[in-house]
Amino acid sequence: MTVGKALALVVAAVLLVAGGALALTGMGYLGGGGTSTAWSVLGAALAGLGVALVISIFRGPGR
Repeated sequence: MTVGKALALVVAAVLLVAGGALALTGMGYLGGGGTSTAWSVLGAALAGLGVALVISIFRGPGR
């Protein structure tokens, strides 16, 4: 694994964790500011970007 792929995996993991935490907070499952549709949507979008990044890392170029 190259340094670039390892760094991209770290970024993807951060996106997944942060997105999941924002989504769960927005839904009211984690403590914080109560429920918020905006936080839920933003968190889901960030987590989705993290998943897309992981898929693109492992699929490789040209696929």
